[in-house]
Amino acid sequence: MEALFPSYNDPIVSILLLLGTIFAISVISYAYSLWKQEQKSKELQRFLKSFDSNECLLDTKSMPFEKGMTKPLFLLALAYEKSGEYAKAIDLFVYLIHHTNDNSILLHLASAYHKAGFLKRSIKIYRQILRNFPRNKEALYELELLYEKLNEFDKAREVLEVLDAQGEDVQKEQIALDILEIKHSKIPKEKQFEEIAKIYSEQEHILALRELFLLDPQRAWGYYSESEFQKIVDILWKLKINMVDLDIISKHIPLQQLYYVKGVIDGRADGKSGIFAIDLLASAKAAGDESADLAFIYICQNCRHSYPLPFSRCPNCHRVYNYKIEVSIEESRKESGYSLQ
Repeated sequence: MEALFPSYNDPIVSILLLLGTIFAISVISYAYSLWKQEQKSKELQRFLKSFDSNECLLDTKSMPFEKGMTKPLFLLALAYEKSGEYAKAIDLFVYLIHHTNDNSILLHLASAYHKAGFLKRSIKIYRQILRNFPRNKEALYELELLYEKLNEFDKAREVLEVLDAQGEDVQKEQIALDILEIKHSKIPKEKQFEEIAKIYSEQEHILALRELFLLDPQRAWGYYSESEFQKIVDILWKLKINMVDLDIISKHIPLQQLYYVKGVIDGRADGKSGIFAIDLLASAKAAGDESADLAFIYICQNCRHSYPLPFSRCPNCHRVYNYKIEVSIEESRKESGYSLQ
């Protein structure tokens, strides 16, 4: 009997048992991964059924699919999205996901729905992505933005907490969210000013200071810092004369130069503002030429898109207060495009 059944202590038996165990575990793991992948695929297909429409602009249902079509169709969908034909882009993204089970295309589908104005649908897709990939930062950032747009501030804050736990710097997003929630509250403007002033005192973020000047310029001067001059020069320029603090101006050369050009004060500053366009206009005014005015362009430092008006979030890449103010010269106009207060 011992010849037929070697002793368990036999090293060959031990090795065979070890190899057999490893093989069994490998087979089970592989089978489980295949089953899991199949379940994900079925779940994705079930999920996509809720986005199928009988009003598709493209006849994708009768379109035969070949693997080589994936990239050309994907590029075509991106082109449709870029040109604003979101319905066609959505049709193609859904078609590709149906036939490739590529979860990465879900991000593009969610983005297309967002741009088309279907915010709830976009949220639904981002949440589906996060079920399978809970640490997907792109989906989390976009989800926070969508909740913010829908004024669902508690949900937006929860998403920021998840990003913060992943080590992301979300300070600007948190400040912007706090300010937005205050502005959408029903409390009086005086109370809004106090709440935002508290945020500025704690965080000293320029976004809060700009909001203070928009709410109550006269009180906001109490929070003005010389180091912030270039970041709020557009707001300072557009203030009405009765909103200007002459005492503070007298102590700060860049302010003197700015308000000399604007005509608030008579004496030209003995120095420069640090902004070429302002100093150039000051020299021109001193020589008797007052035919020019200041113009402001806001350039996002992330995507480099430029806009004629300031923004808390870039309209293109949605980064929070990430723009640089470019000051230029334009022909003088009798009335400014808009003024504060």
